[in-house]
Amino acid sequence: MGGRVPSGRFTVDSWQKVRNLLPGFIIPALILIVWFFFSGSTLLPAPDLVIRILLHPSEDLLSCGSLLWNTGVSLIRVLLGLSIAILLGTPLGFMMGASQRFRQFTSVITELARPLSPIALLPLSIIIFKDTSFTEVLGLNHLKYTRHILNELQIGMVFILAWGGIFPVILETMHGVRGVRKVYIEAARVLGAGKLFIFKHVLLPASLPDIFAGYRMAVGRCWMVIIAAEMLPGTNSGIGYLLRYSYQLSRLDVMLACIFIIALIGLIFSRGLELAGEKWLLLRARER
Repeated sequence: MGGRVPSGRFTVDSWQKVRNLLPGFIIPALILIVWFFFSGSTLLPAPDLVIRILLHPSEDLLSCGSLLWNTGVSLIRVLLGLSIAILLGTPLGFMMGASQRFRQFTSVITELARPLSPIALLPLSIIIFKDTSFTEVLGLNHLKYTRHILNELQIGMVFILAWGGIFPVILETMHGVRGVRKVYIEAARVLGAGKLFIFKHVLLPASLPDIFAGYRMAVGRCWMVIIAAEMLPGTNSGIGYLLRYSYQLSRLDVMLACIFIIALIGLIFSRGLELAGEKWLLLRARER
């Protein structure tokens, strides 16, 4: 009997979450209805043309790859840059939050670097890294003139994505650690807890909401950065490139399909990290 209650509770909670999401679809549905009725009298293409592109994502578009290929390129770029930002930014944020001396040592350089836009650093990254891709870094030169994902992962692109994502991670992690009440840390020390125990059972659980908030901000910023970077001259793949190229050829149906995919992935990123943070906190609560 003890095992049935959580199952039913999970079902009720899941249904409640679905009900809470439903009102958010009202405005998009109204926009779609208005678009459907007025598409013939405006410059916008009919919705069925855009839907057809979305339903056939593997078809080649404008001789520059499919919607699926270009979206995948952008996603892998973002995930790689975001992973670097998280792996570097999380421990730095913890150290800045836990150690006043380390925070004093790094605060000035952090505040100087944080306002620098990743897009503004793109010319500098091109000068430093040129157009070096992972194909060249890994010594796979036989793949250089083929359509391979490693050819599309430029070091400079990954650098500006990591730059764009690392500061939200650092600052939110630092604020989360600094927000932990000192009485909890002192109580753990009085009871004989070591630094590792305090980190695992006091600092980490208490700062997790802020850490995941930083991750959500970082992934949103990385996604916006990659779209803007891919729309600049010099790129030849990615959802941002396909968006710019479709505009140049006046293919509004392809352009609107790209915009829909960009918005949908941004929503998935945000909601996914929010749910991951909630599930992590729930698991930690059950462990206690």
